[in-house]
Amino acid sequence: MNIALIEIYPLKKMNVRKYIDAHLRNSITISKYLKCDLLLVESDFINALQKKYDVLILSYGSFYAPFNLIKKIFDNNKKAKKFWLTNEYNLSPIGSIVEYKHSIIANFDKKPYTKNVEKFYHLNLNLLLAKYPNEMQKKKYDCIYYGTFRVDRKKYFKKYLQKEIYLSASSKNFKKFKHIGCNPKFINKLNWVKGKETLNLFKYQLYLEDEHTHNNFNNLANRYYEAGFCNNVIFFDENCLNTINKSELNYYKEQVVRYMVRNYEDLQNKIKECNKDFEKHLAHQKSWRMNEQLAKKQMMEKFKDIITNG
Repeated sequence: MNIALIEIYPLKKMNVRKYIDAHLRNSITISKYLKCDLLLVESDFINALQKKYDVLILSYGSFYAPFNLIKKIFDNNKKAKKFWLTNEYNLSPIGSIVEYKHSIIANFDKKPYTKNVEKFYHLNLNLLLAKYPNEMQKKKYDCIYYGTFRVDRKKYFKKYLQKEIYLSASSKNFKKFKHIGCNPKFINKLNWVKGKETLNLFKYQLYLEDEHTHNNFNNLANRYYEAGFCNNVIFFDENCLNTINKSELNYYKEQVVRYMVRNYEDLQNKIKECNKDFEKHLAHQKSWRMNEQLAKKQMMEKFKDIITNG
């Protein structure tokens, strides 16, 4: 079975494969597992125009996708099964796929509206980033939050991203955080080179979610699994409780609640408490992940079954 996984980066050079964005790292993991073509750089798309595929998987969505090349690939493979892969509830697929009947594989359990959708599958796609822990590195810093500026998290950003908390984001978004009253320690985007991730240098990670997600289940975010392999202890904002209840952490809910925080001051107090014996708290949270690799294996098997038989 010939399968193509189509990424949405309009890249021209091979040396840009640095696994920066989580969805890109997800696509690389999937392509290796399925042993399929990963269309990432311009030459990949051009080569794909000379092939015929049984399955086309479009990953994520972007205003910067090479739309013309993607449309040509879809038009060249009208009989291929088509899937849209997404882990963001507020994204829509690009136009090429909605012109054809397709199925959705999503990280959330609410079916989004798109034209020509045949089936909707809910999988914990963020497990794709789950890995065994890196070798422990010297922890130089306390707590970090990282990621893009999200409008649906503004009130949480303002509440927590202050003073001693590190914020990693694209420098072009720093002003957005400052505009709403955030005053953290700003640093540039994290490095994700395997084994050398910047996140290894931090003891703790702050977990926030969109207000929408409080009542619309989305599996635990990529950052939860990144914390696992970078040896972070996670502090959850208290409003994430509904997500905890519906996730694999539900089994450990009474323990997880101890790591929930209400505001910046509460977070600082928890950090001071955990700093007394960081290794103990890290070991405690590692115990929540005992079945993580098995869950990842089962999810990948289900993913493959959907692609080949769905």
